[in-house]
Amino acid sequence: MDETQAINRVRLATLTAAWAAGDAEAAAACFAPEGVYAASVGPQPGATFYGRREIRDGIATMLALDLGAPRVIDEPLFLNDRAITTWTYWKGAGDGLHAVRGCDLFTFSRGRILMKDAFRKTQVG
Repeated sequence: MDETQAINRVRLATLTAAWAAGDAEAAAACFAPEGVYAASVGPQPGATFYGRREIRDGIATMLALDLGAPRVIDEPLFLNDRAITTWTYWKGAGDGLHAVRGCDLFTFSRGRILMKDAFRKTQVG
């Protein structure tokens, strides 16, 4: 693994930890100043946030939406300045409990996240 990939791995681990802790400020700090976060929810096909301030607000919105939902984030797959993560979290309770699955596509630049593009499977009906 080269130095750039090692830095990107640390950055993604930092983002994952901040997200799990519910810390939108720390999560947004993982992005490049000109970063973009394309969320998997919001106005279809999903809200897009530009720059750290908007990204922080977008992450805070997502954290509030998924507050308390148990989640599993699988080991990321890295290829040069890109990474893919897959994830599952659970919504509802009792017989209404269901898994929500998705993936995030990342692009890195200069040791920061340039783009996080999130996709989720949706349930119909």
